[in-house]
Amino acid sequence: MSILIIGGTGMLGGELARVFEDQQPIVWGSDQLDITDGEEVFRRVTSVTPELLINAAAYNDVDGAERSGSRANLVNGYGVGHLARAVSAIGGTMVHFSTDYVFRGDKREGYSEDDIPDPQSAYAKSKFLGEQELQKRIPSHYLIRLSRLFGVKGTGPDVKESFVDKMIRLSESHHVLQAVKEEVSSPTYAHDLAYRVREMLDWGIPFGTYHVTNSGSCTWYEFAQQVLALIDWGGTLEPVPSDKFPRDAERPSYSILLNTKLPPVRDWREALKDYLITQGFI
Repeated sequence: MSILIIGGTGMLGGELARVFEDQQPIVWGSDQLDITDGEEVFRRVTSVTPELLINAAAYNDVDGAERSGSRANLVNGYGVGHLARAVSAIGGTMVHFSTDYVFRGDKREGYSEDDIPDPQSAYAKSKFLGEQELQKRIPSHYLIRLSRLFGVKGTGPDVKESFVDKMIRLSESHHVLQAVKEEVSSPTYAHDLAYRVREMLDWGIPFGTYHVTNSGSCTWYEFAQQVLALIDWGGTLEPVPSDKFPRDAERPSYSILLNTKLPPVRDWREALKDYLITQGFI
């Protein structure tokens, strides 16, 4: 199968490139294709005629989107539509990733794949726009929602530091740290997500919307607590309310993504430990 990975120098894109390495995928970073340019996207994508396009490109500055929502919409919304239009024209299949933030965040029990999105922030609205563009332009698609991605940092420009890496970095220079004791969701290890994408394609599951995160859920404080315990940090971690860290964008209070269609992925604590071991932190 001929495969084209977009956003291949980011955290998830890098893992996808490794998981699909035996298929010799074409991998383009953000500096190799401007997905906001519809004409360029159509020309470049149709010229390589991939049977499968995996889009891992995204504008993921959640608070920055409140100040530059138009850029978020171009990348997360209309850019997805440009890719979908090109792939559809050559009869291919497209995999695209979205976020738990598309939901309002008031369901303590979590959201299933078929729950109706109700995005609150500019970032969330841009991601929902991307979902709509995908569904409108290409029937042969997999829409995969994830949350709290962590893993090996990408190599591209402006790559975002994961929460896990941030806590480790801060622990090296602080004896007291604080983390928000609210906002319940499920961490997602990029390696496990990429591997599950490969499994989904190998299994030949129906096109549609899927939720892929590691099993279990936590607050940011519980997430940080587990990270710092595993690296045997000797400092103090304090739980604080969300208003301790003023942020421009509204976050969902409860955004657990319920997986009702696929076998469960391993628990997030096991995945986190695996990541920390492979990176030499423990």
